[in-house]
Amino acid sequence: MSNDLTLWYDKPAINWLAALPVGNGRLGGMVFGRVRKEWIQLNEETLWTGHARERINPLARENLDEMRRLIMSGDVRTAQFLGENTMFGTPPTLTTYETLSNLVLLFDGQYDEAVTDYRRELDMETGIASVSYTIEGTHYRRGILASGPDDVVVIRLTADRPAALTLSTAFWRRYDNNYVPQCLSPDLLSLKGRCGLHGVSYEALVKVVTEGGSVADCTDHQVITDADAVTIIVGVASDFRHADYGAKVRATVDAAAGKSWDELRAAHVADHQRLFSRVSLSLELPESQAELAALPTDARLDKVKAGGEDDGLITQVFAYGRYMLQAASRPGTLPTTLQGIWNDTVAPAWDSKFTININEEMHYWSAETTNLAETHHALFDLIDRMRVSGREVARVHYGCRGFVAHHNTDIWADCAPLDNVFCGLWPFGAAWLTLHLWEHYLFAPDEAFLREKAYPILKEAAEFLVDFHIEDEHGRLLAGPTISPENAWKGKDGERLALCMSDTMDVQITRALYQCVIEAAGILGVDDAFAAELKSLLPRLPATRIDPNGRIAEWLDDVEEYEPGHRHNSHLFGLYPDDQITVRGTPDLAEAARNSLEFRIANGGAGPCWSRAWIAGLFARLGDGDELRHHTLEFLRESTDRNLFSMHPPQGSNPVHVFQIDGNLGLTAAIAEGLLQSQAGEIALLPALPAAWKEGKVSGLRARGGFEVDITWADGGLQSATLRSTHGRDCTVVHAAPFEVAMGDKTVRSVEQGGVHVAELATAAGDSLSLRPVAA
Repeated sequence: MSNDLTLWYDKPAINWLAALPVGNGRLGGMVFGRVRKEWIQLNEETLWTGHARERINPLARENLDEMRRLIMSGDVRTAQFLGENTMFGTPPTLTTYETLSNLVLLFDGQYDEAVTDYRRELDMETGIASVSYTIEGTHYRRGILASGPDDVVVIRLTADRPAALTLSTAFWRRYDNNYVPQCLSPDLLSLKGRCGLHGVSYEALVKVVTEGGSVADCTDHQVITDADAVTIIVGVASDFRHADYGAKVRATVDAAAGKSWDELRAAHVADHQRLFSRVSLSLELPESQAELAALPTDARLDKVKAGGEDDGLITQVFAYGRYMLQAASRPGTLPTTLQGIWNDTVAPAWDSKFTININEEMHYWSAETTNLAETHHALFDLIDRMRVSGREVARVHYGCRGFVAHHNTDIWADCAPLDNVFCGLWPFGAAWLTLHLWEHYLFAPDEAFLREKAYPILKEAAEFLVDFHIEDEHGRLLAGPTISPENAWKGKDGERLALCMSDTMDVQITRALYQCVIEAAGILGVDDAFAAELKSLLPRLPATRIDPNGRIAEWLDDVEEYEPGHRHNSHLFGLYPDDQITVRGTPDLAEAARNSLEFRIANGGAGPCWSRAWIAGLFARLGDGDELRHHTLEFLRESTDRNLFSMHPPQGSNPVHVFQIDGNLGLTAAIAEGLLQSQAGEIALLPALPAAWKEGKVSGLRARGGFEVDITWADGGLQSATLRSTHGRDCTVVHAAPFEVAMGDKTVRSVEQGGVHVAELATAAGDSLSLRPVAA
């Protein structure tokens, strides 16, 4: 079976989008693998411009009622003009995530023209990038890792003959002069700088440890001569977390330099595999794909882009998403930006912020399902900090309790609206984000986490929505001004309009948040009055409805879409990631959701990057494995570069394709949804298995209720499955064909219900349940 966890290439990276990523959640590196002049582009997560600012605009509250009146009376054009001038933070912009620098290794006597046996690879199983080649009989090897335990990037250089390594090390930053590189001693190179005029200050250090040879101080770079082996240790610290960041980074690199390469490598691999090895996906490949595994990754990708199929590459992309999530998000770090932690410029697309009207949420859809729950905590910590700014925005902008956020935030946890009415005036960012805390609880029902961390945040987000809604003449509770994220509709003269009251996504988010707060309050035995209030409000929210064309209506009223193939599928939030729409529970809405999806695709809306990944996940929720696989292959064809990074096409002021990590992470989540689902109180085995995946196995996926699941299938059907109960909860298991469950000395056989086979099971913590198919 195919379970290849190595991306490899037979040539160096021609640019940043062919380089290979390493990361420890805080530090990131992109490895080019060049022979004479190696580049390792470096990032540190806190290198942002600006500082915490007061952007709250008192004009917003003064004009809120008039904005609502204009929208509800149909004068949206006037509302949009008023909104642009009164409803946004001042200034209507946030700060920017910046690159650190390139670390340049210039080698003497090594030239590309003389190289044989070249190989550059990323071993996802160990989290180590490596480069190897031979020149005139000498074999050279480099290993690069970003260590979590030691909090440094480590580069190991070796050769198979003595005194073969002569090179220099230098920082090289292209974009501005607001930094100073200098040697502090022959073995210690420093880079001090600041992001922009008023941003984060930092220091990076390169510590060189040689075996044989010598190291010389050359003012702003180091020269290593005639070494047998070299270990280069890179550390970074900033004033975002450390007042004396220079002392912090010095202590970090000194501690790492006191360990051997073998010790550093072993600690890193153990830490990496503690997370990465929890889940494995293998597929039996058809004979027509057998030879593909012998090809370099870029050659395999070229074949797919030319119309070929490569299911082995799909398993790699699935693993790659997990690799990148754990490399870019760990407890105690910041959450993933639009580019994870890998950014090579001081002016990245969309500032590489935390975009919270789909992208940031999509980053973490796979965190729970693919057994990387720890990565979620970085997001929770940011949400917690957002409450400080978000409370003031709720109070001053909207006259509401609780806290609010819009479609973006940054390292400073800024929550005021930004940009313009077509994307920025969307006050549901906090509500959507907080649902991730509830999801974390559902996958591991820990009442201490619910009480101490999740519930206070969920309640505060719900309080804002309670106050933000108003009653219309029909007795409905409406929220606004708002938008359906980044989409628009046509006015009577064909003009582009976006502002509205209670678009479908916002209502679905509100319903989801109220319901989870009600349930959480009941579990904890608190806030009976508030829970009762939310229960009374739920029936007054507009229902998700089907429009005259048989599709899920995106807006409160029937309007013509300005862009029928829009990249966002916001109105399908209730299908995925939420579970308000299910094939078995709400078949009419599920059919309308499919019609909506097909309409978008037919009008060019099978958007690349994250949008394509979302489409794949939506089809998985609809139980359509063939469409899941089709859109996964289309993702590879349209949305990936040589290093399998997902690429967003040119848009607005961005003239080129740019890397966005959401496509990679969202696709991993979508593939997991095809193999295991656990929404709506059921654990569904192989709910959207593609017909082409006739034989395979997956281990370590997680289901809501506290279960880990392994599944093996053959001839397109279930062969066996194991459920491990971590919290002793009851569960309902669903599969397309009959099955039985062995629980110790007891056997439970499934029963047919509504075209599927169901077994209701009671478990104790630590139970392991074995499932197997049986004859009908």
